[in-house]
Amino acid sequence: MRSRRGVALLAALWLVVAIAAVALQFSIEAHERRTIGILASERGIQRAAALGALAVMQQRLEQAARLGPSTNSNPGLARLRASDPWFGADSVFSGSVMVDSMQVDVQVHDLGERLNINRMSEVQLQQFFSFLTSDYSLSTHLSQAIMDWRDADSTARPNGAERDAYIKAEMLALPTNAPFREIEELRNVMGMTADVYAASSPYLTTHGTLGQVNLNSAPVPVLRALPGMTDVTLNLILQMRSQGRRIDNVSQLFNGAPQPGGQRGGGRAGQLGGLAVQTQLGTATTTTTTEIELTITARTGPQAPPTKLTALIRRFGNNATVESKQW
Repeated sequence: MRSRRGVALLAALWLVVAIAAVALQFSIEAHERRTIGILASERGIQRAAALGALAVMQQRLEQAARLGPSTNSNPGLARLRASDPWFGADSVFSGSVMVDSMQVDVQVHDLGERLNINRMSEVQLQQFFSFLTSDYSLSTHLSQAIMDWRDADSTARPNGAERDAYIKAEMLALPTNAPFREIEELRNVMGMTADVYAASSPYLTTHGTLGQVNLNSAPVPVLRALPGMTDVTLNLILQMRSQGRRIDNVSQLFNGAPQPGGQRGGGRAGQLGGLAVQTQLGTATTTTTTEIELTITARTGPQAPPTKLTALIRRFGNNATVESKQW
């Protein structure tokens, strides 16, 4: 009799344990589903906030294009913005945007201040990296390795590298034989160091449809890599900027503009003169801000994984058009 009671008690205990285990499993699954639901809800809220911030920024940019610059204590800057209402977009439009009760961070970049790595020639790449590193050998290797990474063939240039060289070096990433999708891919190019990447990446981009450099706002390393750019022309551009003067067209740099040493434009053969040089430089440049990139970051709270939206806005007259969006 006692033996039967013991067996029954043991069976009851096992039943309780089994029920507890099942209940625990249900509890864990319910918690996981609740967490997933909360995260999905937060992502939805953050995406909506990011799209709201994009709409706000589009309206602000369009308003600036239509109404012109606001009153500014700097008359030189006001004159520049009178001809280019998006001039200095990085500092003017970057900041926080309130969407309902959520603060959304917006970073604005004038794509005319960067070089499109997928459009640069080998000569331009050579000039750019040589200017930044002051190392001709390294810049030659990097420029050819980048061209080998981009081009469709598998034939390495004399100082470049294709798949076999990457495999032999036991590198984790291999050349894609296609344009770079993001600038971060440059880290994988043979010969690229952390220091060189850190120095060069702020001046490069893979985004945009025009690929033209803004003569009125681009930094010196970007200007120096332009086709047909010389030290004399570069110095003239910087001189005009320091005087608060605006470059309205490329011909100003070649015709009639006073040059260092009292010379006037078109005087030095091979540097300032030549229709071919003017045409080459004119094709690669612009004098107004026409394409900007917005990086919008939204999060519901400090612990929430952020949602990031990258958008390209292009100016057509007084209109600001969203060309592309990428999450």
